[in-house]
Amino acid sequence: MADVEVARLMDRLMRRIHSNLNSAASTFDHHQLGPAGGMLLLSVAEHAPIRAQRLADLLARDKAQIARAVQALEQKGLVTRHESPDDGRAKLLCLTEEGQRTVEVLERAVASALQDILMPLSDEDHRLLKTLLRKL
Repeated sequence: MADVEVARLMDRLMRRIHSNLNSAASTFDHHQLGPAGGMLLLSVAEHAPIRAQRLADLLARDKAQIARAVQALEQKGLVTRHESPDDGRAKLLCLTEEGQRTVEVLERAVASALQDILMPLSDEDHRLLKTLLRKL
């Protein structure tokens, strides 16, 4: 049976993170990626090299949406496409050097957004949270 309280708590956490990131976006979102572009870039970083179709599946987005978003990231110099060694017709997405620097900035921004939210946790609670999140 689904745990509605966990769903509510997770939703509240996600909204707080989103709010904190939006409030600070002017200090770190220099490429004007927005939340969707940031998630896309972070996903490429985590799974690269990756096909656009696989990225669409991971993010539960339409292939056309991903294609447009990837094109925007390419135009900003954050990702590049390379031929797949397994399939000459397929393209694999990878970060550029600027893309990697941007990911590092985004990761620090997310960590900062979480800092205030997680402040009430003890060191032991923080370690436990990491352990639980790794399981997910």
